[in-house]
Amino acid sequence: MNQENYFEKIKSYKYLANKSLGQNFLINPETAGKIVENLQLNEGEAVLEIGAGLGSLSFFLVDSKCSIDLIDIDERMLSFLNDSFGGRNNVTIRRQNILKQDLSNYDKIIGNLPYYITSGIIEHILISAKNAKRIVLMTQKEVYPKLLKDFKSPLSLLLNYVCEISSPLSVSRNNFTPVPHVDSVVFTLAPNKNIKKDENKELLKLMKQLFLHRRKTILNCLQNITKDKVVAEKILKEMNVNPLLRPEQLDIDFYISLLKVLKSIDFNNRI
Repeated sequence: MNQENYFEKIKSYKYLANKSLGQNFLINPETAGKIVENLQLNEGEAVLEIGAGLGSLSFFLVDSKCSIDLIDIDERMLSFLNDSFGGRNNVTIRRQNILKQDLSNYDKIIGNLPYYITSGIIEHILISAKNAKRIVLMTQKEVYPKLLKDFKSPLSLLLNYVCEISSPLSVSRNNFTPVPHVDSVVFTLAPNKNIKKDENKELLKLMKQLFLHRRKTILNCLQNITKDKVVAEKILKEMNVNPLLRPEQLDIDFYISLLKVLKSIDFNNRI
């Protein structure tokens, strides 16, 4: 099927969109092609598309000389994908919950992420995709600023520790069917050596605990872990950290060091 016919077919299937799954289908082939170009595919690479849907991005992925893994949790999408690309030797299509999949075997990852689970998917990628060389994701536009260094959260701190984030591409809501209420943005993650560290999962878990009451001081937040104010005060004093600071006022180096301290005194089992 040629490009024009394929994307016209996607338009005609808009009734398949499941609102509860956050499904909106990209119907602009030029935009879809640009998104896939950002992945910078090389022959022989293992590529994962998250939530392939009706294959707007898949259409441009499958012609590469890569091993393409298309996953979705919606059986109707899988049926459409199998009809479209099932006969290709380099393509695997299967039903899979991304949050339960080991991502360590993939060189490149791409996906249009549903808003209701965007943060969870990105967190899972940062923890599990230890060998990824490039990641291209599309999210609702309001999500992107919350991933940058200036916005302090457990996710943004971890993301900027293990990746470089760049190349935002704005995508108007008019590029989708059904038309969503907001615009989207595409961005690229270039992982660095820190993504391979096994303690990243513990680090994220620790930061999430300390950010639970982000308006409280770091002393009060840490006390919730140690269950002993004196111990918490001693830890912060030895780290030369002001106990009156709040979690969002501290950088990733603090949390990395704190994790090491907690593990050294056997508090890591409470994280």
